[in-house]
Amino acid sequence: MVQTLTPRGTHKHLTRREFLAASATGSAVVLSCHPAAQPVASSSGYRPKEYGFWDYTTPGTGGMAGFEKPDYLRLLEDMSKAGMNSLCIYVKWLTTGYRSRLPFLDQLPDCPVIASDNKLLRDVIEEARQQKIKVWLGGAVTYFDVDKFGSRKPYASIETIGGAKLPIRVGVFDADTPELTERIVQIYEELLDLFPGAGGLVVELEGSGMEQPRRIPLYDRWARKNRQPLFKELGHPLNPRDFDVGPWREYTTYSRLKILRAVEQAVRSKGFQGDLAMICETGNTSYSAVQEVNLREYRKQFPNWKAVTYEYDKWNHRYAMMDLCIETPKREGLEVFYLPRGVMTWGSEWPLPISLEQSWRMDIEDFQTFRPHSIWWFGCGAIGVGAHVSMSRLRQSGYGDGEEARRALLKLASELRAA
Repeated sequence: MVQTLTPRGTHKHLTRREFLAASATGSAVVLSCHPAAQPVASSSGYRPKEYGFWDYTTPGTGGMAGFEKPDYLRLLEDMSKAGMNSLCIYVKWLTTGYRSRLPFLDQLPDCPVIASDNKLLRDVIEEARQQKIKVWLGGAVTYFDVDKFGSRKPYASIETIGGAKLPIRVGVFDADTPELTERIVQIYEELLDLFPGAGGLVVELEGSGMEQPRRIPLYDRWARKNRQPLFKELGHPLNPRDFDVGPWREYTTYSRLKILRAVEQAVRSKGFQGDLAMICETGNTSYSAVQEVNLREYRKQFPNWKAVTYEYDKWNHRYAMMDLCIETPKREGLEVFYLPRGVMTWGSEWPLPISLEQSWRMDIEDFQTFRPHSIWWFGCGAIGVGAHVSMSRLRQSGYGDGEEARRALLKLASELRAA
């Protein structure tokens, strides 16, 4: 997942100097995880319903993307020992991480899952099943290879992200793009055909709510029907993930929920009885903390779907983000799967204002206070360099490799186990 598509200038992280000046415990904050670090104590009895990792097989991410079978087996062994029961594997990001027969999806040959013609991932799903670990499959389905998507033009394109160069030029498409819904449905239908062992599916529509000229008449038609102000009466530019423009959020939620309805009908018609979830994106800027989705409407139309929320920058609006990510969706009756920073070095600035260990500790404390229904740590290891995690950054953080970082995280969170 890409945390934001807004210009970098709208997101200001504290510099290390600013953070240390503001923190009475600054000298302790920036320490790397030490082998003698003690687990975070838990006295709350909190046990998440599902607990595990979230990672990507897609080229360019830098985590699971380079895993071969021995890497997966060691991951599953570590998870089993840690009392984990859930693993979300993203097979569609800005790139594609599985062998697809769909002509609009990229197929990069250096992806191990693609090279195995999907056997590697099927074997992992079966091994996870034997260890009582549920596997979800997810996709960010608003990003496509510009050269393969066809005649529809994206509103933006990406060639580098998180300091890493992408292997293809990626286009970003909004939820009202003609033919987008049909292609998203094809992806999830194909995933069910190829990987029948999947226990859940995650739909991500990041970037789908951006203002575009051709969306204005569509918005105005919706606004008249729903007694909302016309487009010309709204502030600009519109982005439901940045400053709060209620009617535009209502409309973009309406647009994305039409896609969910199509996906739900398609997968249920194929006999899929597993869980379904959507990422409910948040925006965390210098002066605001915003939820992109109208959660109440989402819960009303899709009462059985889960809400996936996330926050990786614990130094910025920590408790406001816990309210947006956990408390608010829970109040609306949604089941929350929370996605904190795991073995992940993503950040527009490096080094981060706080260490990975400090970030993990803060999240573990917040789990016990705010109690999300389920938890996936974002990032389970690293092989090579990518947008989400790189070996060089992990080594700068004090870890020899991705497995060492994963085991340091699991040691710190050793008192946290699935229900």
